[in-house]
Amino acid sequence: MSKLLLVLGIFIAVSVGYVFGTLQTHRVVELPPADWAMDSEAAQAWREFTASLEAGGALVVESAPDAKARHDGLAYIAELASASLEMKLTRGSKTQPQLTDWMSGYRKFLGDSPDAIYLSAEVSSEHHYVISGHRGDADYVGLTLYGRHVNGWNRVSGHLTHDDIAFDAQGNFKVSVSDIRPEGATGNWLAMDDDAHLIMVRQYFHDPDQAAKATLQIQNLSAAPKEAADPVSLSVGLRQAAEFFSNTLHGTVTLAQMMSQTPNSIEPPRDYSPDFGGVFYPTPDNEYLGGWYKLEEGEALIVEGAVPNAAYWSVSLQNRWLQSLDYETHQTALNHRQIQISEGRYTVIISSQRPLSGNWLDTAGSDEGLLAIRYQRVIESEPPTVRLVKLANFEQ
Repeated sequence: MSKLLLVLGIFIAVSVGYVFGTLQTHRVVELPPADWAMDSEAAQAWREFTASLEAGGALVVESAPDAKARHDGLAYIAELASASLEMKLTRGSKTQPQLTDWMSGYRKFLGDSPDAIYLSAEVSSEHHYVISGHRGDADYVGLTLYGRHVNGWNRVSGHLTHDDIAFDAQGNFKVSVSDIRPEGATGNWLAMDDDAHLIMVRQYFHDPDQAAKATLQIQNLSAAPKEAADPVSLSVGLRQAAEFFSNTLHGTVTLAQMMSQTPNSIEPPRDYSPDFGGVFYPTPDNEYLGGWYKLEEGEALIVEGAVPNAAYWSVSLQNRWLQSLDYETHQTALNHRQIQISEGRYTVIISSQRPLSGNWLDTAGSDEGLLAIRYQRVIESEPPTVRLVKLANFEQ
C-alpha cells in the first residue's frame, strides 16, 4: 500500500510540475497601465512603436478578405517592422549613415522586383556625403534623393544613373551628395535640396542569378569625429520607425483597395492621385503600369502589348501587400530577356494552371493580387491590354 501511495505521489508531483511548466512557457501577456512609460522619453517612444504594430495587425486583419491574406499580411508587417527598425534606428544616423538592404533575406514590401536590389540611407542637406564602390555586373545603377511634398509624401528631389557617372577602368566610382557642388568637382555630383531625407541606390540585373552585385558604401565627409560616433537616439529612431511602418502599411492597403475595385483592368482608379505614388519611393526611370488580377478556377488573364523601346521591362505578380510572389519555386515574374516575342509584340498568360505553351506567370496559390508591369528608361511605348478568358478556350 505504501508503495502504491509513493508511486501515486510521484505521479501527481510530475503532473503538477508538467502543468506548471507548460503554463509558465505559455504565459499570457497582459497590457500594463499606460502610465508605465511616463517618466522616460525612450519608453514613450517604444510604446508608440509597439502601438503602431498593434494597429497594423488590426488593419491587416480588417483589410484581408480571407485566411490566407490575413496570414500573408501578418507575415508582411513582421518583415516591414524589421526593415523599419533597421532603416530608422540601427542604421538611421544622418551623421554616420549606413545603407539598408530593403529586401535583405526574407523581407519584401513596396512592390519589390526579383531583378532589383534596393539600398537606402538616411541623409540631411546639412552634410556632405560620398557614395563609392564598384558597379559589379549591374545593368542599371540609379541614385535617387527624396524630399517631401507639403502633404508629407515623398518627391524625387535629385537623380543620377550610371550614364551620368564616370567609372574608372575597373568599374569603381565616387559620387558626391551635397547641397553645394564640392570645390574642384566637375562631375559625379548629386545636388541635395533642403528637404532631402533619404537616398536610394537601385541596381537592376537582366540575369540576376549570374550577376555580381555592386559593392557600395556611404561616408559623411563633413561630420566631426565626435558626431560620427553618435548613433541616432533611441526615442527618435523608434518614432521614425513607427512613422515609416505606418505610412508604408496604410499606403499599401489604400492602393490595394483602390486597384481591387476594377479587377482585370489596367485603367487607373478614378480616385488615384499621381502624388500618392510618392508613398512608394518611385524612380523617374521607371514607367509603372498594371492593375489588379482576380481569377476563378480555369480562368486566365491575358496581357498583350507592343514591345516597348526600353532598356529593361518586366511583367510580374504581387500579393495585396505589394510583395512579389514566390519566384524561387514558381514562375511569377518574367523580364524582357525571358519573354518570347512575336512580330514585335508580347503575350503573357496569368493563370494557376500551366498553359500548353507561351509566356506563363503562375499565380502560386494567390487567385488575386497586383499585376505589375515595369518599363525602364523607356523611349517609346504604348499601353498593353488585358482580357479575361477561359484558359481552355484560349488554347483552342
